[in-house]
Amino acid sequence: MSGKLIHRLLNNGAKRLGTAAPAASTDINPVMPPLDYTPPKYEGLSKDECKKIRAAHVAPAVHRQTFHKEQPLFVAGKGQYLFDENGVRYLDLMGGICTVSAGHAHDAVNAAITDQMSRVSHTSNIFLHNKIHEYSKAMIDKMPKDSNLSVVYFCNSGSEANDLAMLMARAYTGYLNIVGLRRAYHGASATNIALTAMPLYRHASMPITNVSQTMSPDPYRGLWGGSHCRDGSPCQTLRSCDCAPDVCDGAEMYAQQYRDHLLTLCPGGKGLAGFIGEGMGGMTAAMMQSKGFYKKAYEITKSFGGVNIMDEVQTGFGRLGTHYWGFEYHGVRPDIITAAKSIGNGFPLAMAVTTPEIAEAFANSSLHFNTFGGNAVASAAGLATLKAIDDDGLMENSRIVGNRFLEGFNYLREKYDHVGDCRGKGLMMAMEFVESKSTNNPMPTYKMNAILERTKDLGILLGKGGLYANCFRIQPPMCVSLEDADFTILVMDKVFAEYQEGKIDVEAFNPNPAK
Repeated sequence: MSGKLIHRLLNNGAKRLGTAAPAASTDINPVMPPLDYTPPKYEGLSKDECKKIRAAHVAPAVHRQTFHKEQPLFVAGKGQYLFDENGVRYLDLMGGICTVSAGHAHDAVNAAITDQMSRVSHTSNIFLHNKIHEYSKAMIDKMPKDSNLSVVYFCNSGSEANDLAMLMARAYTGYLNIVGLRRAYHGASATNIALTAMPLYRHASMPITNVSQTMSPDPYRGLWGGSHCRDGSPCQTLRSCDCAPDVCDGAEMYAQQYRDHLLTLCPGGKGLAGFIGEGMGGMTAAMMQSKGFYKKAYEITKSFGGVNIMDEVQTGFGRLGTHYWGFEYHGVRPDIITAAKSIGNGFPLAMAVTTPEIAEAFANSSLHFNTFGGNAVASAAGLATLKAIDDDGLMENSRIVGNRFLEGFNYLREKYDHVGDCRGKGLMMAMEFVESKSTNNPMPTYKMNAILERTKDLGILLGKGGLYANCFRIQPPMCVSLEDADFTILVMDKVFAEYQEGKIDVEAFNPNPAK
């Protein structure tokens, strides 16, 4: 499979260059697929002016979060591409951190927003306006009929949605304890930052009362799991396991860890408000849970009196290719789901969806109000995004193009010793870098940053993440093409070969260089 893939990729690259296929990966000069679009001329602030304002007036917690030494200034976008102030085009495989679904500057989404702005932009939910009701009905129609998820609360971000989910779980059960998974990310608000178990986002002063984590069911770096334990992905881990092809024994072990955690947390078998997990790990770089884990965990949650919450902020809206929602992929039915990011194609929008019983208990517990939740323009953007995903066939495109990416990642993992793992489903993917497969020790972040910078210089934008910040996160707009996937593999092949041959100056990125 790998030999056929690289032969096709090299031939495709050669056709674009009009030359014979190059002999070595470092000799490849990948050419980005053509695009019949010219961005409008930019006449705004220069990049230097933006950088000065950013340093002086944008909060340090924001302005210091840059991935690159030479940061592009993006002023336009179209589909899966972004353009800088000079008109240079980049393939956006980050998608605004898994946020742009239908594509940058999507005509139908933009038209819906403009049309609504010309009518009425905001009234608040104290009054009736039509757009929230049209959108609510369309969203509930996307839920499986047997799920009983039929009441929706709109808000503005995934953090808000997860705050709301915790409130609802506590109001319904009367209990306080919320349990999540280690290495998960659920937002950075003051209330749910304790639920986020990633070191970069934890604060020493954060409140941690009644929030805890159980072991993350990771077949790659966890205690159990191996080459048979990821469900529905072309990429399995390289380490072996004794599991049968259709059953993951590790899932039972991780479930036992969850049960043991609850036994110490909830004496007497009651006291759990809710259990929350992601459809696939987001900040953990597409961490795929051991197959069957959620089914077992959901039963345990119920036995301790809690409700099950699925965080779909990054896995919803068809991105996984075969299922519209992550919980469908896992074969479970949560009591609450949260969603954001791809929900609005870049427009600030989020939601929590639950059952009528939980919604009624929440309504009886206290008044809940969100000024911009279900805002008319946000609802128009969300409704148009739902329609665009369907009309453009983006779920099926996620499956087809995602498999092409993952096939290529498998090839690169076989070829390069520093690629320790590749994983994903649909267009939610990741690559994890190590010092060597023999040790599996995480690659130091500065080396990964050097590879990331070189990849950007060749026209590809990637995210980064993972517990050790040693992973590429690949979550592009869902309109990305097969040609884009082939271009990406060629670029990565070239960059990885340069790294392997010592042609990338990684020490320039080392914050503590040897003296």
